[in-house]
Amino acid sequence: MSSDFTHQSSDNPASCESARTAIRGSPRSNFRPRIAAFFLICLIALLLGLGGRLWQINTSMREPLIARAQQQRRSTTVVPARRGMIMDRKGRVAAATEFLSDVFVDPSRVTDVDALAGKLAPPLNLSPERIKGKIKERPESHYVVLATRVDEITEEAVRALNEPAVGLDSKPVRTYPLADSMAHVLGWVGKDGGGMEGVELQFDAHLRGTPGRRATLRDVRRRGIMPAEEEALPPADGGHVLLTIDAEIQRITETALRSGVETVEAQSGVAVVMAPGTGEVLAMACYPAFDPSAANDTPAKLRRNQAVTDPTEPGSTFKPFIASGAIEGSYVSLTEQIDCHMGHKFFGGREIKDVKKCGMLDLRGILTYSSNIGMVTIAERMGNPALHNTVRRFGFGEPTGIEYPGEAEGLVRPLKKWGRLSTQSVAMGYEISTTPLQLAAAFSAIVNDGMLLKPRLVSQVLSAEGDVIRDNSQPVVVNRVIASQTAQLLTKDLLASVVEEGSGKHAKLDHYRVCGKSGTAKLPFANRKGYEPGAYMGAFLGAAPVRPDGPPDLSVVVMIRRPDAAKAYYGGAISAPVVGEILRRSLAYLQVPADESMLAQAGAAD
Repeated sequence: MSSDFTHQSSDNPASCESARTAIRGSPRSNFRPRIAAFFLICLIALLLGLGGRLWQINTSMREPLIARAQQQRRSTTVVPARRGMIMDRKGRVAAATEFLSDVFVDPSRVTDVDALAGKLAPPLNLSPERIKGKIKERPESHYVVLATRVDEITEEAVRALNEPAVGLDSKPVRTYPLADSMAHVLGWVGKDGGGMEGVELQFDAHLRGTPGRRATLRDVRRRGIMPAEEEALPPADGGHVLLTIDAEIQRITETALRSGVETVEAQSGVAVVMAPGTGEVLAMACYPAFDPSAANDTPAKLRRNQAVTDPTEPGSTFKPFIASGAIEGSYVSLTEQIDCHMGHKFFGGREIKDVKKCGMLDLRGILTYSSNIGMVTIAERMGNPALHNTVRRFGFGEPTGIEYPGEAEGLVRPLKKWGRLSTQSVAMGYEISTTPLQLAAAFSAIVNDGMLLKPRLVSQVLSAEGDVIRDNSQPVVVNRVIASQTAQLLTKDLLASVVEEGSGKHAKLDHYRVCGKSGTAKLPFANRKGYEPGAYMGAFLGAAPVRPDGPPDLSVVVMIRRPDAAKAYYGGAISAPVVGEILRRSLAYLQVPADESMLAQAGAAD
């Protein structure tokens, strides 16, 4: 049956044609052409897409991409400006900026680390092992510093090696040629190149200058190839500041102050030297001092310029100001005798004592021997309104306006808060506080014929080229605080007597007449009311030479804080000698002629 069926099928032409047609029309027969067509369409679409993208890149995206590529090839380097100088009144440089180089290496460009370390070791004074260690620590870095702030000889030696992997990075470094001298006046500069305290901060915008910029083309490894085509912007160097300080008088003051503080093993000391006739600050010193080049290594409290920022109760140095108000208001006559009760008297329920036990004293005697009883007696006659007016007239309780940051205004309470105890306390230099600078300015007003001048620390502000931008060299009158007659009486008689006969004898000079006033104040507790036992501040105000006409050339304020009370603590004992030494050496330096009358007396004595 099967053979018949086979034979029948093969002999049927229609059946064979039908079978062939079925085979040609099957899905398998159409698969390959369709796949080919699909891939062809995809290829065409891809080529069209790429073409469109290329067209987009070459038209709308062309400029942004070119700019981005140029930006990636180019780097901009900030070129620092040279910070301006700070100079003393004679142009001696106290602060300057020089450019010193750091030596660095690019480890990615080092081919033989051993050979490179061997070449760099001698000029850098480092061992090859240390150099290799630094390079191997950061092999992927492009900037490994081997030495900082090298001198010119080292810089030239490194440059002579001509090593592609080694570079020199020049950076501005603030230097202080006078070391720690004038440190509290100058302040210092921080890591960002900005002023942190003192004149450096006050005139930071002027001293800093404006940095420039320079563009460089770099390769794929960020190595410099050549300068970019655009013009570099050069830096604008900072301007300069000329101080009223005299560097030599400053040195004399610092030396004398240090000796005075160390002699009595005190905690600290402050001194201010002024020219009474001009208001110029010639010296301003604090001890202990600090190195402005390493200011961060010094505690903040030791970096403060206490002559400007730290007010304190002035003690008996305040009595000349009260005396001037009493004279002006006719509350006391020069010939009147006041009973000082042999150094012990009760005012109401308050006991007042004197160091020197005296009976009847006139105003000269009260100042000469610094009688608290005598001065309180006079103050009670004046009353609080007259006392308050006298204190405020001398500028106490408000800033002097000196160009220096952080000046304290001191403390003078409103009149309505004064009581009877205030009358007694203020007469002895308590219940008020004043900075050494305020005290120096007010005392200078007395010896300057009664004219209060604004203290000046800056004489001129100069451009980078040295041209005067602002001239501050002329005296600035605040007001007349006392009559000329009163000022002359205090300077040439009452306060001269303090040095010649009283508590200021240690400030007396052989060839110049000196006037002054001593003072001693108890120091209050830091965190509660009351005064700390055995804690004192000894001060002295002095001026010389006292001459028939014109103000003295110099006035000096010295305050020594927390001396060893077992050694000495009265202002006349610990601060008067410092004032005398400052006056003696400074007047000799200034070549001020000696007082002829004193020379004659010395000759007669011989």
